[in-house]
Amino acid sequence: MTAQDEPPITPASSGSRDGLSRFFTMYRGGQAVLAVAVGILTGLVCVLFHGLIVGWSRIMSGFPDYAAVYGHVHGTLGWGTWFLLFTPVISALIYGPVVHKWAPSTGGIGIPEVMLAVRRKGGRITKRIMFIKVFAAALTMGGGGSVGKEGPVVQAGAAVGSWVGTRLHLPTRQLIILVTCGSAGGVAATFNAPLAAAVFALEVIIVRFNAEVFSMAVLSSVSSAVVARAILGDAFMITLPRDLELSSSIDLWAVALIGVLAGLMGVLLSKTLYAMTDLFDAIHRGPEWTRPVIFSFGLGFGLWMFPMMYGTSTSLQTHALMGRYTVGFLLMLAFLKVIFTSYTISMGGSGGIFAPSLFIGATTGAAIGQLLDPLTNSDPGVFGVIGMGAAFAGAARAPMAAVIIILEMTGQFSLILPLMLAIVIATAVSRSLTRKTIYTEKLMRRGDNLDDPVNATLLGRNAAKTLMGPVPGTIAHTASIAHAASIMTSAEATILPVLDENDKFVGCVSSLEIASAQLQDEIPESVMDLHLTKTSIPATAFPSVFMQRILANHVAGLPVLEEGKVIGWIAAEDLVNRMYRQQRRALEARESESSLGSRWLDRQRKKHTPDEH
Repeated sequence: MTAQDEPPITPASSGSRDGLSRFFTMYRGGQAVLAVAVGILTGLVCVLFHGLIVGWSRIMSGFPDYAAVYGHVHGTLGWGTWFLLFTPVISALIYGPVVHKWAPSTGGIGIPEVMLAVRRKGGRITKRIMFIKVFAAALTMGGGGSVGKEGPVVQAGAAVGSWVGTRLHLPTRQLIILVTCGSAGGVAATFNAPLAAAVFALEVIIVRFNAEVFSMAVLSSVSSAVVARAILGDAFMITLPRDLELSSSIDLWAVALIGVLAGLMGVLLSKTLYAMTDLFDAIHRGPEWTRPVIFSFGLGFGLWMFPMMYGTSTSLQTHALMGRYTVGFLLMLAFLKVIFTSYTISMGGSGGIFAPSLFIGATTGAAIGQLLDPLTNSDPGVFGVIGMGAAFAGAARAPMAAVIIILEMTGQFSLILPLMLAIVIATAVSRSLTRKTIYTEKLMRRGDNLDDPVNATLLGRNAAKTLMGPVPGTIAHTASIAHAASIMTSAEATILPVLDENDKFVGCVSSLEIASAQLQDEIPESVMDLHLTKTSIPATAFPSVFMQRILANHVAGLPVLEEGKVIGWIAAEDLVNRMYRQQRRALEARESESSLGSRWLDRQRKKHTPDEH
């Protein structure tokens, strides 16, 4: 979050530092308790999410995972595969109006909204998001939408953390930490990857590494994973029948090739998603809630043609890594997943891109592994696992999280070296082709550039209209020199705007100009006879513009104009005061960081320091 957007670090309630609130705010032990609590609550939400997906999938298809038995008739009603034409439509008819009415931000992949809340809104997220996001995503996925779980669980977990923090009136810094903890907890509980979840939260959500925040995220992710394991069982997300390893270091050339190609597939997923979004934006007319309903007919037809694309298709991914499919079928699956995932999200469905990117990487890597089989001694499944991480890194550019989460999901720890190489190469390929990730592209398209270096400055990109203060005074163009001098004195100003009979800006007159006029033998009749400077500031001007004008004209302030009228005043003193307050808040935040040992030393110093009288 940038400095100009950061609210004061003081709690919202004057009594929030009393009792438990003081414990949670001031002491790391209290913050650790909250991190664990957020993790537990998030774990329960993720378990509920899993149950909703399975339950809705059983209703819609008759199976908990229809992709595992694709092509089968409805498992309960015995209908032919024509039922696939309507499962996305029925689901969209339910979640479309709900999302549009109560939480429009829960549509799509979700993670960009959490990034925006952390960097721009002080970690504040509406609590209803945790329910509506889970509901909408469960219906999207259970109804055949080819998306993943990470977007919904991150957004829901972040909402849990924000709700806990706002209920306790925590300051912004602690609130952001709890949002980060909730995000980590969602990933940990869903993918059984607590370490990767903590790294993901730091690398993607807050985009900075801090030992304290990391430790809190770990506490939250571990507690969330424990809850999920206790209820859903403890197993790798992708279970392979044998350990895979690179047969020889010579095969690293093949690993590098996988990094390039799977990374390109990750970029392709991102570009296809937003190209299809633009297409649907251009086509769709009517209320927003009708968008998923209308386009879900196309998704239903696609599922009827290619039923293996129903839901996350994790079972097919495992089979691909085990070498059960031909090269042609694997490549077809990879490109179909790009199309189906992009279509589901673009039409207004709710879900993530993590699982689809893993599927795309696994099928691409396994296909290339089979093609390279005569040239290498490594199992094609090795390249499939490596491709999973490379494709995700190409789309999201989170290399550290990509390495760790693939290892925790598959248990193939012997592949850490080639996996790191492929992911670094995929990240480099992605960065060379586009400066945006699949997460930041959504924000940048609507003007929210989180990585703009100007936003890191104290004044950032705040327009003059948002920084201006009241006008200290105005002078009519017909005012006499004596009357103008009186207004100038009363306003305690050195420069004031002059207005015409329609209150339009004419120019600025300085106290020095008025004083000079009063010393002349023939005093001018009105201020219009004096030298007026035309310098002013448009209401939309950024700090770099109006600060340059204040410095160039050597004045204490300038008027802010909108449609020719003075609507406010930018004073150099006000800008300095604003920067001082922001600096002071940062210093107070720094000083508030303490430990048990430092507090004990402070008490000892106070005991042995004589009181001054």
